[in-house]
Amino acid sequence: MNPSGDEGEDETLQKSDQELLFPELLNFASRAQALISELLLLSGRIPPEFRGGRYDPVLFDLRYFDSPDDFEATIEGNGELEVLEDQLRESCSVFMQRFFLLANGIVTYHQELLKCLNDLLGGASLMEIVLSNEKGRQLLAESLALFGCLLLLLEHRMGGSLREKLLVAHVRYVRCFNAPNIEPMCLLCRVHPSPLGPLHQTHSPPWSSSIVFIQKPEDLLLRFPFPKQVVESVIICLRDCDLYNLVCHYPDPEHRTVALASQAGWLYVLLFYSPEFLHNGFVMREIIDRFFKDSWVVPFFMYFTVDLSTSWDAYKGAKASISSCLSSLFVRDLCQLHYSKVKDLTFEICSLLSDGILTRDYVLNNSQSLLSLVRNCNISLRWLLLHRSSSDKKLRDIVTSAGTAHQIDEESIVFFFLRTSQLEFEVKQLYVELLDGNGTMWQESKHSASECVQELSKYYSGPQALSWKIKEESLEDWLRNLSMEICSVDYTKIGNASRKLYHMMFTLKEIEQFHEIKENLQTKQFLSRIQKHLQHMLEALNLHHDALLTFSVVTDAVYAWGFVRSFGKKLWKKIEQDSSVVLNLPSFFLKFQSMLDAPLLRISQNCSPDLSSVSAYYSSEYLTHICAVLEIIPVMLFRILDDVASTFQALQPFHLLNRIEKDRLQDFMQLDQQFHLTKAFGQISTFSQGILVASQTLHGLINLDVKNWLESKVREELLKRFDNRLKSFFLSSSVGFEDLEMNVQKMATYILSEFHLMEYFQGLIHIQWTHIWEEEFTAFLQDSAQKERDDYVQVNDFSSAQTFLGHLLHRILKLTNPSQSMYIEPMSGWFDAAGHELLGLRFFDLLESCVGPVGMASLDSLLAFIIMNKLEHALKVLKSLLDARCLEDLQMLDVALGPASSLPLLGWSSYKQMAKFVDMSWEPWVESLACIGQLQLLRCLIALKLKSAGKGIRKENSKIMELLHRELSKQGMLCGYCTPLQTLYISEEPPPFLSRCASIVTISQLPRYVLDTHLSTLTSRMKKVPLDFSPVVIGLGTFLRQFNPTYMVQYVQYMCQYIKIAAEAAFGGIDETAKRPIEPMPEVLKSAFWLLHFCKHMGIPEELAHSCLPPLVSVLQA
Repeated sequence: MNPSGDEGEDETLQKSDQELLFPELLNFASRAQALISELLLLSGRIPPEFRGGRYDPVLFDLRYFDSPDDFEATIEGNGELEVLEDQLRESCSVFMQRFFLLANGIVTYHQELLKCLNDLLGGASLMEIVLSNEKGRQLLAESLALFGCLLLLLEHRMGGSLREKLLVAHVRYVRCFNAPNIEPMCLLCRVHPSPLGPLHQTHSPPWSSSIVFIQKPEDLLLRFPFPKQVVESVIICLRDCDLYNLVCHYPDPEHRTVALASQAGWLYVLLFYSPEFLHNGFVMREIIDRFFKDSWVVPFFMYFTVDLSTSWDAYKGAKASISSCLSSLFVRDLCQLHYSKVKDLTFEICSLLSDGILTRDYVLNNSQSLLSLVRNCNISLRWLLLHRSSSDKKLRDIVTSAGTAHQIDEESIVFFFLRTSQLEFEVKQLYVELLDGNGTMWQESKHSASECVQELSKYYSGPQALSWKIKEESLEDWLRNLSMEICSVDYTKIGNASRKLYHMMFTLKEIEQFHEIKENLQTKQFLSRIQKHLQHMLEALNLHHDALLTFSVVTDAVYAWGFVRSFGKKLWKKIEQDSSVVLNLPSFFLKFQSMLDAPLLRISQNCSPDLSSVSAYYSSEYLTHICAVLEIIPVMLFRILDDVASTFQALQPFHLLNRIEKDRLQDFMQLDQQFHLTKAFGQISTFSQGILVASQTLHGLINLDVKNWLESKVREELLKRFDNRLKSFFLSSSVGFEDLEMNVQKMATYILSEFHLMEYFQGLIHIQWTHIWEEEFTAFLQDSAQKERDDYVQVNDFSSAQTFLGHLLHRILKLTNPSQSMYIEPMSGWFDAAGHELLGLRFFDLLESCVGPVGMASLDSLLAFIIMNKLEHALKVLKSLLDARCLEDLQMLDVALGPASSLPLLGWSSYKQMAKFVDMSWEPWVESLACIGQLQLLRCLIALKLKSAGKGIRKENSKIMELLHRELSKQGMLCGYCTPLQTLYISEEPPPFLSRCASIVTISQLPRYVLDTHLSTLTSRMKKVPLDFSPVVIGLGTFLRQFNPTYMVQYVQYMCQYIKIAAEAAFGGIDETAKRPIEPMPEVLKSAFWLLHFCKHMGIPEELAHSCLPPLVSVLQA
């Protein structure tokens, strides 16, 4: 029964008064929780420098303080150790400082708590006041026990050797040798004997259960002792009382150990402060009978557990008392009890969770039986989970073998845990709904009952009698009074109201036995309706928040948090078998909600500033484990994606057929494939529903948007798939054009099919799959380009490319190598010596359909980066060639040739000196120019495709266009309108005589080529391409473009000068050209064609060439 409203207010005031009475103890309990959370956080983030042995030469234990100079001398003068020292200080200084603050906080906590306890002992009856008060008992016990837990967890999570190294390292680096608490901190960090014996070596439970085993824990705790009188008083109090008033939630005496489990953990810790209790068999017998009679694996702080069968081995009294409860027969009986319950309870839960059974009316009518069911489930779960992880191999084998005999393994227990959490979630949800509508239900039932009574009273008043005429004034008066009594029942006075309702119902049952009533069916029907409404009023009265409190207490599963990691693996396997299990995951997560609430209780009551940091730590831990379990969803989604893709490939495209034979109609239905697709899409829908339920359930509990989290995981998985799948199309390093084209075609088919599947998924899961796919594909291409740029700086080659884009570019550059191919401009492609096409516009059309404009832009940006590096290399090579002797020869040759506008005095003989100037040492520079020209031609074709793609993009794809514009803008380009041949890649000072040098090298290359009027290009004289003509011209023009435009003009003028001299030598003088038939020499035609080709691609005005060579230009144009 709930107390009345006034009593509830009084109780609230009383509780707040109690908290005000013990602010100091509340502060200690709050600080202890904060210190433990900091310890757990630091122990989970120990730097790797302190785990391996690499830094051991510069990490010292407490012996350092005995002779610090000797230890420092080992480092000074040793270069390697000094480097290690600097690295350690730089990477771990923050962590070491936090550990130092933690150690100082622990020591300070003990000093202040010790002073507080001494004050309590010194005051008149202060200790009795604290122990006689419920809140005082709790806070005093927690203040002492939490400090003991802190020491035990410190030893468990951060061993003594690690603690010593951390403390000494921080003191050395900060030079705080005279810190106030340095001595007690050294005592705290000193190495404690580790459990190296066979006892601990063989006790490794298969489940991850955070079980703690520390040898001689009393030695560890007694480093920081408390007054013996206080400790013993608290132990006696814990032994005899119900500290947290939890027994009322477990009415069955068999559940007493579970009800007292919280204070049993405190008792376990505090007994080590008074080890004489552990050696007293009589006292331990009493303690074990009350707290541990059927449990030997118990949690002492949240999810950290101890095994009493091994932990108390060194204490005769405790060991003898606990051994009587650990006989094989008794353990088997306990196993038999709980395993048999698992089977029965699982069946009962599954039947309740069937559709339509759990309703508000069912919960209203069966609240106590449901609460009992939930309580029994949790008790069996608790016992099995804890004791299957026992560190005693013999006992653990007994428990697991009993489970095998009952055909219950770990997966069965996880399934039972999952079903229990689902039942709890649904029952609690319905109960909360009933509580919310409790007042309304009370008023409606009250009004209906009163109306029924009034109506029945009127029937007995005479005028509105029933089918037979009767007038019973006494019955009429009683019914009228009953109606008034029903109206007067007060909902807030629960005890009085329930007594009245029971009395009314009992009286109505007696009236039903009257002879006149018994034979009147209509009156019996009225009375039945009245009793039904009164019953609803009584049920509404029995709905109270105390039941929710009991529900929260019995469903608490913080003890099982250490098993969550192993649970996750089992759940993954379960979800792979049945996707509907995803729908139960939110209730599974909610079962551990107390993981977030329990550590914050005292901190929030104390209004401590540590609330945010402690809450952040436990929330992050909670979030990490939730995400680890949810990882299965994207994994399963992409697994289904692959299955659907393979099924689609197996489907016959009968929709393209104009006619289907009647006999073959059954084959075209493809029922197996259609069923497989339907099943796959059904699974996807289930995952979608699970995501929605998880988002709604976890909203407000933790800072996790499940939908956004899933999107991030989908993005990660897409990037992995792009990298693995696209690289698989370019595995061979030696492929021809047909193979390359076929691979690109396969890749385009794959990408298109993936995109279509994303469209299907988008309709089933409320996530913008296509938008995510486009963004991640864009990011993948851009990241690939960036990785290849970074790698190219190191190796200057793509033969060992790590990305799909690098593999593709390596194949393209190999096929368009200027020494093995020839670029024919009218056909916009590269051909081999036999005339077979190696690469052309068709390939780039196919590539654009595969990777889209963004992929082409990424490839273009990578080419631009390579060109920049090639130009810098070419400039460096040219400057190395132009040494002092070469510059002297160039100056002499420049003087001999004279200005470009005039002809040299010596005529053709002036150019004979060039044979001496250009030798084989200039070939690498020419090859680098050809490579630059090759890259520029590729960029020109890509720009052409980008321009056409930019025209074809519709308005609905504006998002893609935006990303494309953004990417191209980074390279100083606009979509499709970039002009690679006009781009400035580098900004450097030009070498001397640049234009003259370029013209001389050009003239040295001309004898290698002949003019092919059919192909309209210069080809190899020997029918074997040494270096393709077009790349060399364009590469030379690109190189000159990087400097002042006057150098390019001078180059044209110098070439015109050469052509004039060649023409004069060929025709015997310019003045005689009118007297002789025009039969120009090949040298004149080649050089003129070269020059016109150069002017055309480099954007040189034709007027400049016309002004220099008007007759020849007109001849060539004709």
